[in-house]
Amino acid sequence: MEFGYWLPVFGGWLRNIEDESMAANWEYVKKLAQRSEGWGYSLSLIAELFLNDIKGEESPSMEAWSTAAALAAVTERLEIMVAVRPTFHNPAILAKQASNIAQISGDRLSLNVVSS
Repeated sequence: MEFGYWLPVFGGWLRNIEDESMAANWEYVKKLAQRSEGWGYSLSLIAELFLNDIKGEESPSMEAWSTAAALAAVTERLEIMVAVRPTFHNPAILAKQASNIAQISGDRLSLNVVSS
């Protein structure tokens, strides 16, 4: 059995809890990804949204593609899945970005195509 999780790029996922003690910053998600890889998790999904619809539009949120590329460089086995919204992207640019991150990660990138 394999396990995965949503990377808390919004500082958590619960709407009714203001502070889940999950910072929406690089240091936190890097540490989480590296530790989860060590614990045996197989996959981390990174949501692609430009505003934080979980904690509020004024709250911080991390951008999915740069976060995926950075995680690809600092992990070894963790599959990195980006929940891509196709209407946000020019198809040729999206293909190039995904190809580049796949190369950085050693083919550990996958896409979750969602409606937009």
